[in-house]
Amino acid sequence: MRLNAFFQVTALIAIPIIINDYAYAQHEDPLNPEWSRYHDTEESYKLLHEWAHVYPELASVYSIGETLNGTPLLVLEITNKKTGKALEKPAYYYDGNIHAGELTGAEVALHFAWHVLSNYGKDPRITRLVDTHTLYIRPKFNPDGADLALNTPATLRSTPRPYDEDGDGLLDEDPANDLNGDGVITRMRVKNPNGIWMISADDKRIMRRRKETDTTGDFYDLYSEGTDDDGDGSYNEDGIGGIDMNRNFPRNWGLEFEQRGAGPFPLSEPETRATIEFINSHRNITGVFHGHTSGGFLFRLPSTTAWDNFNLADQRLIVELSEMYHTTTEQPVRPSYSNPRQHRHGTLISWSYWDFGVVAFVPEFWGGFGEDYDKNGSVSEEERLRWNDEKLKGSGFVKWKSYDHPQLGAVEIGGWKTKFTRQNPPPPFLKGEIEKYVPWMLWLAEISPRVVIKETQVVFIDQSKLAKITVVIENEGYLPTNITQRALDAEIATPVRIRLEMKDVELIAGKKRMALGHLKGARSNGTDTFREVEYVIRITGNDPLVTIVVESEKGGTARKEMMLISN
Repeated sequence: MRLNAFFQVTALIAIPIIINDYAYAQHEDPLNPEWSRYHDTEESYKLLHEWAHVYPELASVYSIGETLNGTPLLVLEITNKKTGKALEKPAYYYDGNIHAGELTGAEVALHFAWHVLSNYGKDPRITRLVDTHTLYIRPKFNPDGADLALNTPATLRSTPRPYDEDGDGLLDEDPANDLNGDGVITRMRVKNPNGIWMISADDKRIMRRRKETDTTGDFYDLYSEGTDDDGDGSYNEDGIGGIDMNRNFPRNWGLEFEQRGAGPFPLSEPETRATIEFINSHRNITGVFHGHTSGGFLFRLPSTTAWDNFNLADQRLIVELSEMYHTTTEQPVRPSYSNPRQHRHGTLISWSYWDFGVVAFVPEFWGGFGEDYDKNGSVSEEERLRWNDEKLKGSGFVKWKSYDHPQLGAVEIGGWKTKFTRQNPPPPFLKGEIEKYVPWMLWLAEISPRVVIKETQVVFIDQSKLAKITVVIENEGYLPTNITQRALDAEIATPVRIRLEMKDVELIAGKKRMALGHLKGARSNGTDTFREVEYVIRITGNDPLVTIVVESEKGGTARKEMMLISN
């Protein structure tokens, strides 16, 4: 589907002007976007296209695939086009919003793109980065699911692909329902003498687990808001979609009985397939930033296998990069995989390491809902309500109210507006949240390897008929050109290569094409960061020209032309 057609289709869908009590403007200045609101796919894509129009020498936007509904999967590519081709520079990949309701990921990516573009030429750090590197930014990994989560009361993690979550042979037949018409899905509490929930004596909004000693009082069952649409006695057990795309990647993919939501086979979804095809075809990508919510911490590797399976050198690298996250955000770092019982099959960050050879991360944005954390990093329900009452004037919680349920009879509906309290920042707190990740995101790209031709020397001999050329190639970046030891062990990493392009000359000594191996970076404290290569050239014509080309998949391409004319 063409992009214009996509905009025309989505324009016909009723996009609310007021979402979860917050008014949204339909138009905004692309040079100064509103970061106190969430952008749906149409708005996000409009920003990408407008940035590419406003900054034509720095930004390009293109589609890497389509969803099942025909929605394009857009990537914004940022680099200074005058200083070289995007594919010939070290690059970093950023995405967000793979899980439909995790809307903050899209805003972090959008804000980062805007911050980089709007500060080019003003901030020397950003200017150097854009001149020498490439950034690939994909804010809406799951555009169709994200729009459902943002623009409707629906709660979902997956794409809208119909899926049989309860195994009854029917698809999406029992979703949650907004029974009271308030625009959000909350919870229902239903009195039941055998129920396992009670109303807290400290705050009647809180439901607490019943203890063995609780023998008197009112007891309740809790349900998500909705009806038993398929009449099977269960509520809301087969909602929209059901595939978890971050369990759909090839590395350690698990069947459904091993990993819920993994899909029928690896890369069964067009969004995940497009991701792997894009990353695999852009060998200059040096790392992956895979934005999620929530919790306010960083998930680092390992993800689908135990830490002991990683070599020691890469363990140290992963921890070092993670520590910079902690330094810049003051948020904790946790391994994604902690024990076999919490096994995660088929994640993007695991594939990125084991099959592409780079370090990848899952930042879990938004841990600010409440301020009084216990020693385990958790916030009590009482603290969340206090924060809601003081900071949001109570708007994040729907007070329990009676409702005549068509199947359950007398119930009460109420509870958290989870989507914009626990899962994502309330819009007034969004700007402060997304700004805090910029320093680490910049640093991740800056530390890539970067191969340069550091020095060349020409000495003429035999009455200037011959020239001896000495070339010094250096990796002036921080990381080695192979990025990880895993890339070497799995033979994923292509060595640095040098080649000559020649006119009116003949190569006498040296190789026209040669592999140089890998170059370490500044992380190695200056050891093994450069190579010296020598050639002897015979001049055969009037315009002797030699072009030295050094190519590194992760460290970029460097060129230097030399006219071999003796003074």
